[in-house]
Amino acid sequence: MGDMGEDFRAMRDDRNARRAKYGVDCPRCAEVRPRAPASILLPQQRCRVDGYVDPRSELTDEQWNDV
Repeated sequence: MGDMGEDFRAMRDDRNARRAKYGVDCPRCAEVRPRAPASILLPQQRCRVDGYVDPRSELTDEQWNDV
């Protein structure tokens, strides 16, 4: 695979690791759409489906780079 593909794969893997460690399910998705899987939100992220914003404080640089 080319360099560009490897870069995008690395970015995707980083995003997935960050979501696995710091992500939480959107509580509004569970109320509004109980059968559908809930969106996984990072701190201060807005849910694209229903507009809920995660109230936790943003990740610090140390937490962001820890993953």
